[in-house]
Amino acid sequence: MSDQVKIADAGAAGWIAYSIATWMAWAFLCGFVNDKALIYMAAISLACTIPYLGAAVTQLKLGNLAGGVTWLYFGSFFAFASAINYAIGYFAAIYGWALDARILGYEWAILGIVLILTTPIFAKYSPAAATISVIGADVGIACLALVYFGVNLAALSGWGFFVAGLFGIVMAAGGILEGAGMKFPMGKPLIK
Repeated sequence: MSDQVKIADAGAAGWIAYSIATWMAWAFLCGFVNDKALIYMAAISLACTIPYLGAAVTQLKLGNLAGGVTWLYFGSFFAFASAINYAIGYFAAIYGWALDARILGYEWAILGIVLILTTPIFAKYSPAAATISVIGADVGIACLALVYFGVNLAALSGWGFFVAGLFGIVMAAGGILEGAGMKFPMGKPLIK
């Protein structure tokens, strides 16, 4: 018997949660849904926390610090904190709560700066689809921070999240198929 335990990578589940989260943000920021969707967005974002954390744990156990930490903070802020914030926004509109959402700009600014600074890791070690997705998230998050600070970049943020989610779907499908020994075109790393 071997003392080593093989671990499967749950990264594909993380990509599914990420794609759902980014496309919900796209729909909301571009006005395809209104604030009545926020309570559903809260519930779905809360559910997204589970695959994000599963992806984080398996990536860390597999020795991928960059991927594991990224999935971990995505689970914490893209999913869990967003779920709470969407619910707060939904009930604030009903009960007339006076809120200062500018504080969220600081959260998204930090997330955007960290993701932008670590994007070269993905460009060097991940498939092209992952890098394109992360660049879309870079744009979406940076613009979202500015939206909370009062700059009207909601549409640009939303479309950045659309790109992120689209290529996240490619990564999700590719990861699942790859786990079954099947090839799926995700592209080679953009930086050699």
